[in-house]
Amino acid sequence: MVYLEAWYHMLQSGDDSLAHRLGACPVFTTVPAERLAAVLQRYRYRLETYEAGAVVAFRGDRYERLMVLLTGSVRTEMNSYSGQQYTVAEYNAPCLLAPALLFGEENVIPVSVTTIQPSQLLRVSRTAVLHLCRNEQAFLEAYLGDISTRVGVLADKLRLTRFGTIRERVAHYLLDQYQLQGTPTLQLPHSRRTQAEILGATRPALSRVLSELAEAGVITYDRDILQIQDIVALERLADEVE
Repeated sequence: MVYLEAWYHMLQSGDDSLAHRLGACPVFTTVPAERLAAVLQRYRYRLETYEAGAVVAFRGDRYERLMVLLTGSVRTEMNSYSGQQYTVAEYNAPCLLAPALLFGEENVIPVSVTTIQPSQLLRVSRTAVLHLCRNEQAFLEAYLGDISTRVGVLADKLRLTRFGTIRERVAHYLLDQYQLQGTPTLQLPHSRRTQAEILGATRPALSRVLSELAEAGVITYDRDILQIQDIVALERLADEVE
């Protein structure tokens, strides 16, 4: 790991540059760059650079600073007692990592975080985040919205993982969207990465199942628009037994 530590006494130009980079991250887009720069000057932060395959955080570490992934990508992982490794989710920059943990009573990281490719991470103090929440209403709303979205994704994932096969989970996900939207022409509300996370599958595995359903005439799809062609066949798939 290549590690760089940058504190509040950095030169103004450095804070300004970092503020513009931070401002590209959802949630922080709500705060003008000059006000972000002022917060970076006032409160301590850490800027870290990692090579691919480096561990950013271990399961059980205290989460005392908000982690903002500025560049690169990471995965969150859990290990079984037998040594098997399970990828929980993957995240691409720019994004927040585990924002809900920052203010928890038990703010311990439940997974390990490992870089997939060379990455840069900014650790912003809890005090700085509280300052933004108190003084920037749009930031507070965006921060809470980000947490709410993640809770919704987690709830969907927990519900769908009770189904045995990826095909079953995909079928249930599409039937849920059909029921919610009231039309067989679906505007999928999640990115392919988030869909894979919800379904407990890799993106290649999800793409393979969607291709198989399209070849079977059950659906057609193009990017975020999916058309259910055979609702009866989809309902059968939702109840298939492996």
